[in-house]
Order: sequence, then structure tokens, then C-alpha cells
Amino acid sequence: MASERTLEVPVKGMDCAECVAHVQHAIAALPGVESVDVFLSSEKAVLRLDPTRVSLTDIRAAVASAGYSVPEPVETGSTEAMGAGFTRSILSLFGVVFGAVLLIVIAGEGLGLFESITTLIPAPLGYVLVLIAGYPTFLNVVRAAMKRQVISHTLMSIGVIAALVVGQWVTAAIVVFFMRVGDYAERFTTESSRKALKNLTAMAPQTARIERNGQEVEIPVTEIPVGEIVIVRPGEKIPVDGEVVAGQATINQAAITGESMPVEAGVGAKVFAATFAELGSLRVRAMQVGADTTFGKVIRLVEEAETHRADVQRIADKFSGYFLPFVGAIALLTFLISRNPLSTAAVLVVACSCSLALATPIAMLASIGAAAKIGLLIK
Repeated sequence: MASERTLEVPVKGMDCAECVAHVQHAIAALPGVESVDVFLSSEKAVLRLDPTRVSLTDIRAAVASAGYSVPEPVETGSTEAMGAGFTRSILSLFGVVFGAVLLIVIAGEGLGLFESITTLIPAPLGYVLVLIAGYPTFLNVVRAAMKRQVISHTLMSIGVIAALVVGQWVTAAIVVFFMRVGDYAERFTTESSRKALKNLTAMAPQTARIERNGQEVEIPVTEIPVGEIVIVRPGEKIPVDGEVVAGQATINQAAITGESMPVEAGVGAKVFAATFAELGSLRVRAMQVGADTTFGKVIRLVEEAETHRADVQRIADKFSGYFLPFVGAIALLTFLISRNPLSTAAVLVVACSCSLALATPIAMLASIGAAAKIGLLIK
């Protein structure tokens, strides 16, 4: 389409892969949106759209309908979204701690170390504790169900409900515990990747020094026109990709090439944004600026890597899509034969895919952590 353009929109409140999917589906459903990629680590959505058919107000409303927010351009952060993220973090931590304590108590009772402590907790209180601990996960399952999607936690949530229906709140709490552990491991990995991307972005200079009307002035990098002459002093980062038109300097290009040894750059040499002029000064004619620089393209590739999830990350969701109807049929058959709600609930609880929900995030966390110890950074 002739009027198609690209728009970047910040999105606040996302903290897991399901959050990304909810935002992406909400925005993609808008008329006029050709494509949308949502990035968890940089907390933004990149859209290709027809501005005559869809506006930022429409996008903000779609994101809000999914349970997240798009801050106003003048805002440095959304207090409401930060509060929502903080609340989800507290509930997630509560779920892990509550489940861990319960496991210890149950193990202790089995070994005869405690009396039956769980029986001292009123059932209504146990129900409330389970619902509070599992709230973030249950919310994601409900959002997915409203969009006719099945995710890895759908079956587990049904197992929790079945256990509560037959009065087994302790069993429900243990299932919630495993869900929260998996979510916590995934969040830890996400936060690590988000921090790495922010550190990478911080390497790019935000301002540049140019000469206008005989005076040196400092302007934002985004305002530098192609062809402008940029002044680089010793110890400063080069803000653009360009050609040296005057001066001589020793440049550290490790951020771009990985080469630890500095190189000499004189008139006619090509230099890159985010590299250091360690010795000497330069005047550089800007050839690429901002996102068009080599360093800008590296950042964009890292962001785009998020949208291409590894096959193993999709196994749990795909498996649940087929497994849920199968387990549901077995549970129904069990009830028709036995007329026993407890047996029916047992089928649903035993079939919970806790191992699948835990396997992927924990395996990725362990692999990434082990690689980092030997200097390999993996996204």
C-alpha cells in the first residue's frame, strides 16, 4: 500500500511470553495493521500499518483491551502499568513461597515430623490462598480462552479447578506452585535478556557535536541529517556511520567487529557508530544515522530474534492443544463409568503438564547461564 509506514509503540505491563501473544493478537486484529512484532525485552511493538485506517488511539485501545497499556509520548513511564507489573511480581513470589512451604509441610507430615498442619487451615482460607497465588496464571489462561487459544497452563488450570471442586485445595496449591516456578524461571530469563538489550542500546551515543555558524553545538543523534559533518574528540563515541574527512584517530571497534585491538583511521576511512575514538580527533561526514547505522541494525536483529521462538518453546503449547481434548475425553469417560467426581478430578490433576511447563524455561535458563560462564552470550 502506498501510504504504509512503520510505527514503534511502547507497551507497558508485559512480563511473559503469553503477554506478548495477547498484545500481538490484539493489535493484529485492527483494520489497517499489515504486520506487528511485539518485543518483550524492549517493551515495544513495531507495526507496519496504513495511517489512514488506524490511529495511535485505536492501538492504545486494543492494547488496553488485552490488559496492558501504551504510555503517552510525554510520559517517562506508566505508574499504572508499573503498579500492575509489581502486583503480578508479588503474587508470583507469593505463589512460589506458599507452594514451597506447603511442600515442606507435606513432606514433614509424611516423615512424621509434624502433625497434620494442613488440616488446621480452614478450607475457605485454602481456596483463597490458591486463587491469590495462581491469579497471574489464571488471568493469562482466561485471556487465551477468550481468543480461543490453548496454552501450556490451560490444562493445569483446569486441574486446579477440578481439585478445588472436590475439596482438595492442597493438591490445587501444589499444581499452582509448579506453574509459578515455571513462570518465575521464564521471567528471570526474560529480565536477563531485557537487561542485556538495554545495556546494548546504552552503548549507542544519544547526542553528537556539529559545527554551525562557526560554533560547535550538541544535538540529538536523531536530528543529524545525512551529509552533516560530525566532530569527534578524543575519548568520545562516534555517533554515526560515515567517512572521515579530516583528522586522525585510533579507534576501538570492538562493539561492531569484536576486534580487541584498536585500528588507525584517517581521511577516507569508514567509521561506525558506537565505536570509540581513543586517541586523536576526527571530522566525520554522516552516511547512516540512528537505526540505519550498523550498530542500529545489530540492535534491531537482536530485537527481531524474539519474534522467532525456538521450536522447543512452542512444544508445550502445541502439545496442550491436542492433549487437552484427549484428557477431557478420558475424564468424561471416567465420570460416566465411575460416577465419582474425585476419580474424575484425579484424572485431570494427574494429567497436568507440569513437566512441560517447567522443562522449557528451566532448560533455557540453565543453558544460557552455563554458556555465559564461558563467555558465550545467547539470545
